[in-house]
Amino acid sequence: MAWAYVLIYVPIALFVLAFLYETYLSFVRLQHPKQGREGYLSATWEVTHTLLVFGVVMMLMLFTKSIDELADVIFLSTFWAAVFLGLRGALYIYIFYVRRVPTINWMDWVFAFTHVAAAGLLVVTVVRATWFIIAEQPEANLQFIPVFLPGLALILAVTALPMYVLYKSK
Repeated sequence: MAWAYVLIYVPIALFVLAFLYETYLSFVRLQHPKQGREGYLSATWEVTHTLLVFGVVMMLMLFTKSIDELADVIFLSTFWAAVFLGLRGALYIYIFYVRRVPTINWMDWVFAFTHVAAAGLLVVTVVRATWFIIAEQPEANLQFIPVFLPGLALILAVTALPMYVLYKSK
C-alpha cells in the first residue's frame, strides 16, 4: 500500500511546491511591471500540471472500487480549483500576450490571487482525499502498481529538465 501513496503523493507534492513558487512569482511581478513576460515563468503549468494530472489519475485508478465515494468527497473543491485555474489561464493569456503595455492593474492582482485560490482549493482536495483514504480505508487496486511505477519514473524524468530550466532562471 505504501507504493500506492508514493504514486499519488510524490507528483502532487512536487506540483504543490512548483505551484507555490509560481504563486510567489505572481506577486513579485506586481512590483516590477516593466519586466512583462520576463517577470513570470513561461509554460510552467504545462510541466507542473502534468504532475498534478498524474497524481490525480493515480488516485482514481488505484481506488476505482470507491471512485464514486471519493469523487463525492473531492468534487466541490476540485471544481472550484478548476474554475480558478481556468480564470488564471485566461488572465495569463491576456496579460502576457494580448495587453500591449506592461502595466499593473486589477487584472494582475486577480491573476495573482487566482494562484492563491487555486492552490488553497487543491490543498483542500488533497487533504479531503487523504482523510477519506485514512478514515474509510478503501481497497486499493494494488495490481496496477507494477505498471504505474515505471510511469511515475517516466513522468518525473520528462518533467525534471523543463522544471530545472524554467525555475533556475527565476
